[in-house]
Amino acid sequence: MAVNLAELVKGYLTPDILQKAGSFVGESEPATQKAMNGIIPTLIAALANQASTSSGADKLSQMLDAGKYDGTALNNPGSLFSGGETTQKAITQGKDILSLLLGNKTEGLVDQIARFAGIRTGSASSLMALAVPLIMNVLGRQRSTIGQSPSALASLLGEQKSFLSGLLPTGIASFLGWTGYESARARETTAYVEPKRETPSWLVPLLIAGGVVLVALAWLLNRPAPVREIPVAARPAVKMTDLQLPDGMKVSVPEGSFHYSLHQWLAGTTDTTVPKRFVFDNLNFETGSTQLTPESVPTVESLVVILKAYPAVAVRLEGHTDSTGDAAANKKLSLDRAIVVKEIMIKGGIADGRIGTDGYGQEKPVAPNETEDGRAKNRRTELVVEKR
Repeated sequence: MAVNLAELVKGYLTPDILQKAGSFVGESEPATQKAMNGIIPTLIAALANQASTSSGADKLSQMLDAGKYDGTALNNPGSLFSGGETTQKAITQGKDILSLLLGNKTEGLVDQIARFAGIRTGSASSLMALAVPLIMNVLGRQRSTIGQSPSALASLLGEQKSFLSGLLPTGIASFLGWTGYESARARETTAYVEPKRETPSWLVPLLIAGGVVLVALAWLLNRPAPVREIPVAARPAVKMTDLQLPDGMKVSVPEGSFHYSLHQWLAGTTDTTVPKRFVFDNLNFETGSTQLTPESVPTVESLVVILKAYPAVAVRLEGHTDSTGDAAANKKLSLDRAIVVKEIMIKGGIADGRIGTDGYGQEKPVAPNETEDGRAKNRRTELVVEKR
């Protein structure tokens, strides 16, 4: 009887482990579970592709032997997702194997998993990397039953296609070169066709007239604005000023704000020394999370507009927290927040290579943590211009 590897792997992803995984990457447990539901079949499909040739099966066997994936880690799978040295080592090894399996497709698959599950690309990347050693250990344990030969491994993985049909997220089957393995979601949307019904003749003119009205309303509501400006949320009693950028764009910001100071420095020629540090204002996150507050989103959008006007500029985002809570957790949170801002900037059109990230947690306070005012100053994100 054929072995369903996807079901075996998912059997180790207990609610407790999913909670640990979600906590580690900063995502909710339901979103983490959905991501893993897409990641597991995707990686098994990639392994099946690898083992579809004799040389690929040989290489996969060597990976299992070199990584000592013999199933021992399955005795305590929670250690892979609990953070610390074991988790970091697993991520490093997982990313190395992903690179060997997927090559330049890795980034595209990470992006598809992130969109499928509604999580950040950084979270999807970490979860994919952590899923690799789990799957490899399941494979390693199966070798004790099927034998150690590459051909036995190829046979086991070749049997998985019948199990994976319908499990792969939309678009991933074709991305991996699998034809005829559409997703369950795609099948659900095509499984039922509404019977054709006759439309009464008197209703046709009425429908046409209604359609004309709807088109007119849509045009009125969606006609383009004459000038595109991206404002930062205005502050009470603060004078707003329009920044005219070198690429012709214009952005409205509070005078003396983070954006104003950054633009003045980039446009100036007197002080050109780098690195140059700027502290974000009006950039806040929901307490204890990586979720930007709604009023903070325009702050990042305006920064994107400015950086697009200065394409040679490279920056680093640094996250900082106050001293409340666990130091290690604070450090991770500060880095994750910097990554969230980076991801928004990338989606806005800034190249990944122009943006670095760091998280220092409570290590670099700028004010005493004994007062609320001091703690507020320490909870900050900084932009460091490294090249101009």
